[in-house]
Amino acid sequence: MSDYLTLQRTLTKNTLFLALAAACICLAFNQKAAAKGVALGSVFSVADFKLMAFLLPRRLLGQSRVSVYLGLFCRLGLLSIPLILALKLPSFNFAATVVGLLLMKAAVFYHFFISKSSTPSVGPSKTNGSSQGGIDVTPSPLSEDKLTAKR
Repeated sequence: MSDYLTLQRTLTKNTLFLALAAACICLAFNQKAAAKGVALGSVFSVADFKLMAFLLPRRLLGQSRVSVYLGLFCRLGLLSIPLILALKLPSFNFAATVVGLLLMKAAVFYHFFISKSSTPSVGPSKTNGSSQGGIDVTPSPLSEDKLTAKR
């Protein structure tokens, strides 16, 4: 499995773990609406993260401006659904829903700045000393022939 997918899964698991912990704390204080709000917000936050991860390679490859803006509006629309639900339905706490939407950001912050486990680093490989940043710098025999032909 690629490092990109491993990172996605790790961040998703961390987010859902944080949401479960926050919901359990809310339930311990008999705040059912807050627990539902955290759960609702975190589910939509994970869905937004998955959509963003799906759209990122296409954006880096140079999509048209219309499709980039369409993806952005889809993400914003997706994030507005739990906020509207929390405002309209009294069974969801609005503030807890906002906290649930921010849990993915908290998981990313935890993973990259606080956690000791890190993603594979970018740079020279420890197994291949001649590699710099994933680019092999050993000259090929063909390039040496071209150099001697120009002299």
